[in-house]
Amino acid sequence: MRIALRTSGGRGEYEVAGSQQDVRVHDTFDREVVLEVLPRVRLHTNNCVRHTQGKPRIRLFDPHSDAHVYLILAALLLLPKPKREIGATPGGKVQLYKDNFSVLSIPFDVVELNSQQLVVAPTQLILANSAWESVRLDVVERLRIVMACWEAAPKVVAPIARAVDRHKQAFHSGDVNAIIRAADGIRFAIIEPDDPLRHITKDLNLPNLDEIAWLGVHATETDVVTALGEENLEELQEAARNRIKSWRQVALRGAAGAKFSRDVRDAYDHTCAFTGMRLPKMATTGSSGVDAAHILPWADFGLNSINNGLCLSKLCHWAFDAGILRLEYNLINSKYEIRLSEAALAAEADGILLLTDLKRIQGTVSRSLLPKDRANWPNPSFLKAYNESLSL
Repeated sequence: MRIALRTSGGRGEYEVAGSQQDVRVHDTFDREVVLEVLPRVRLHTNNCVRHTQGKPRIRLFDPHSDAHVYLILAALLLLPKPKREIGATPGGKVQLYKDNFSVLSIPFDVVELNSQQLVVAPTQLILANSAWESVRLDVVERLRIVMACWEAAPKVVAPIARAVDRHKQAFHSGDVNAIIRAADGIRFAIIEPDDPLRHITKDLNLPNLDEIAWLGVHATETDVVTALGEENLEELQEAARNRIKSWRQVALRGAAGAKFSRDVRDAYDHTCAFTGMRLPKMATTGSSGVDAAHILPWADFGLNSINNGLCLSKLCHWAFDAGILRLEYNLINSKYEIRLSEAALAAEADGILLLTDLKRIQGTVSRSLLPKDRANWPNPSFLKAYNESLSL
C-alpha cells in the first residue's frame, strides 16, 4: 500500500491507496498512522485516515499541527524540506533542494492493523517535481546513514554535532514534533538549501564516504504513472520477511562496505583510474583523495566485488555518479574508454556547465591505471548496465 499525493485542488491532498493481501483502504478509516521505522520502534504521528468527500484522506487529529507524515519522514531522514504543491516546484532533473521537490508517494508495508492504529513500515519515498521527473529514496538505507551520523556526533566538537545529537534524542523520545524541530535546526545551521545529510557526513568526518555517496537516492525503477497506479503487492508474511531482510542488510553493509573501500583502493594503488593521480591518505591530509565508487549501486545489486568498483578522485566520482563522465568498454580493441555524456555536453552548450578540464580526461584508460589482477578490472557487463540505466 502507499500514501499518495493527489494533485487536484491546488495544494494537493495525501491519501491512502492500494491494498495488501486482505487489507483494503476502507479498513484503514479512523485509524492513527503509526510509523515503524525500525523493529519495534514506533512513532505516533497523530495523522489519521478519514473518509472525506468520498476519499481516504490523511488528516491531523490536531488541526493546528503541521506534523504531516511526509514532513515527519523528511525530518527523520534529514531531507531538505519538501513542498506540498508539486506544481510550484521547478522542472528538470529532481534536485534535493528546499522546496524543489514533493513527496509524491510513500510505499509501505502494513505491520499491524487494529481498531485504533494502522502501523506501517515505509520502504521508499518517491520524490518528484512539476516536470514529473522522479527519484526513489530507500528509507532503510537513508536511515542507516542518519544513524551513523548519530553515532559519530558525540566524537566531534562542532555546533552541527550538537544539532545532530538533538535530532537523535528527539527520535528516541518518540516526539514527532521534536524530530521536525531538530531537523529544522540542522537545516538552518547548515545554511545551504541542498541535502543536509551530505554536509553532515562531511562535517562529522564520517568514514567510508564513498559508501554513502548515494545517500539513499536512486533512479526510479518505474515511471511516475506506474507509481500512481495499482501495484502488485506482496502478502503480509512475505512483506514482513523482506522488511526483516532489509534491516539485517543495514547491519551487514557497514563491514562489507569498509572492506570494499579498502580492497578497491588497494587494487588501484590509491590512484584515480580516470586522471592517474595517486592520492592516498596521509597524516597531513587526514583523508584519502580517492573514493571506491560502485559501478552498479550496492543498494540495488548488493555487489561489493572489486570488479564492480572504480578508484576515482572526488571530482571524478561525482562526475561518474552524475552521468557526466561515462566509462565504456570497447569490445573491438578490448579497451576502456572515457567520454563525456551527450547530456553533459548539451548542458555546457546551454552555459550550465563548464567542462574544459573534464574534456582532457576523455580517451582510452591506460592499462597501467587498472588493477594488476585482470579479474579485478571493471566488469564490462556492469558498465553496460549502468550506462543503460543513465539513459532511461
